Amino acid sequence: MRKQDRNIYNFLIVNGILNTPQLNDQSIRTWGLNLANVYQHYDSYLLNIQAPNSPGPIEKHPYIDLYQADCDFQRETLLLGTFPPSSYFNNLPLVNLPNPNLQNNNPTNYFYGNMNDLWYYLFGLNGVGLTIPNFQASLNANRISISDVFSYVQRKKMISAFDNEYRNIVLNCKLKEVFNSESKVNTILFTSGNLNSFLSNTTSTLTGFRWILEDCFNGLTKFQISGDISGNGQYFPINTLGIQSALIQQNNGIVWWLKSGAKKIRIINLPSPAPMAAQQMINSLFFRKWINYKAAINFTAPIAVGANINLYLTRFPNIFNAPYTKQYRREIYQMVLNNTIHLIN
Repeated sequence: MRKQDRNIYNFLIVNGILNTPQLNDQSIRTWGLNLANVYQHYDSYLLNIQAPNSPGPIEKHPYIDLYQADCDFQRETLLLGTFPPSSYFNNLPLVNLPNPNLQNNNPTNYFYGNMNDLWYYLFGLNGVGLTIPNFQASLNANRISISDVFSYVQRKKMISAFDNEYRNIVLNCKLKEVFNSESKVNTILFTSGNLNSFLSNTTSTLTGFRWILEDCFNGLTKFQISGDISGNGQYFPINTLGIQSALIQQNNGIVWWLKSGAKKIRIINLPSPAPMAAQQMINSLFFRKWINYKAAINFTAPIAVGANINLYLTRFPNIFNAPYTKQYRREIYQMVLNNTIHLIN
């Protein structure tokens, strides 16, 4: 278990929340095998906890089991997230809704169901096209699996959608199977984080994946990393010095590699689909690399060091279309799907 917090767990016990499992991985996993246990726990929480900004119940991921067929390691690419916001409760057969600790909306009942922009950047889906069958068909057509790194969590504030609120985290150890010899997964996509943050303990999808390597493989000693975009460069141990060496190889890119024995998996840190990420994105070094790539293929002078990015972009409306971060994300996602992301170097 990661980020164990007995205080918020005891909040459930003190308030008499029914069917609260013991605070350990095995008990929680066993409890979660029966959805009747989970829903009784949720309904008891919703009935008894009405004070806003309260800690949440023990939550079982709503989609990992439900859509397990969409996590097929015979597909070559795997897209990972963390855990959905609490608004998914509004799609469950619960009797004590609404509750002031839940977000008051009904997301699509699927991974990234609250993040419609992701499906546009990946597959051009929007509007009436944002349906579960369309998500599944597009993933399958592009040989992409989907899952999340956390199987169970408890939130410090139930209403919060931020990853840093997750406590008492039980990892999705099934994901370790991507390194099995039978697995065809050769690329993992993350929509947050970067190589520099891989050893961080700030809760994120990338950190969660590292925790899976540490806890479900009994440590990182079996793994090495490389920042060489081809995957054929030198590999380093996963430690601070190894990360620094791989970052030099990566040269502000978004691609790096993990290796265990003969198995290599490419890691790609996609730009976040979240609207709030736009401003930080413009200031990223990879965004500038994308600008210069676009300039080069259009026989245009690159952006000068220290130049104002927005002024440069507005000078070339035939190349760059506002909103620029939307164009950037759509094109980067497509280059990843088309296996041409190496052209930005």
